[in-house]
Amino acid sequence: MTGKCNADQARAELRGWVLSTAPGLAEDKLTDTTPLLEARLISSLHVPELLLLIERLRGRPIDLSALSAGDLKDLGTICARFLE
Repeated sequence: MTGKCNADQARAELRGWVLSTAPGLAEDKLTDTTPLLEARLISSLHVPELLLLIERLRGRPIDLSALSAGDLKDLGTICARFLE
């Protein structure tokens, strides 16, 4: 998927990416409010890759100076902050 996509496609791609980084996680256990870092589904080492994925999905860069700690809390927050 290249360029900007719709929010549902972006959410699905983000879910797939998280599930691929946390292979022991059952798909039905990953909701829009499941904490990604706090639950250790992704690590700080995954954050740059996640940011690049978000940028690709939204079709434009993220202003890193405007990024706050809670922006990557869960899928719902990521989608609301960056993709909708």
